[in-house]
Amino acid sequence: MGAAKIVRIIALVVVLVAALVPNIPYAGVIVAIVGLAVGYYVSADNRGLLFLVAIALATGVAEALGGIPAIGMYLTAILSTLGALVAAAAVTVVVMISYERLTE
Repeated sequence: MGAAKIVRIIALVVVLVAALVPNIPYAGVIVAIVGLAVGYYVSADNRGLLFLVAIALATGVAEALGGIPAIGMYLTAILSTLGALVAAAAVTVVVMISYERLTE
């Protein structure tokens, strides 16, 4: 198992815990830091898809499941937290692309 897969598994656990366990101190900071790490392991082929997911989650897709009785609020919390993580990953990808352009 490579480092990229381990980071993705850790990211998924962090998202689930941050979304479902109330009142975790610095949960947003932890999600952002893990998101930055995830962005480092995004391959060049998947960068466009990452940006698409970040835009989709930021524009309200996360709230689409809120109307489902009993579990909608949990799904919304998970997708919203995932959106924060993906946005942080996108920041890392933007920095990496800028660095690659400057050093070619």
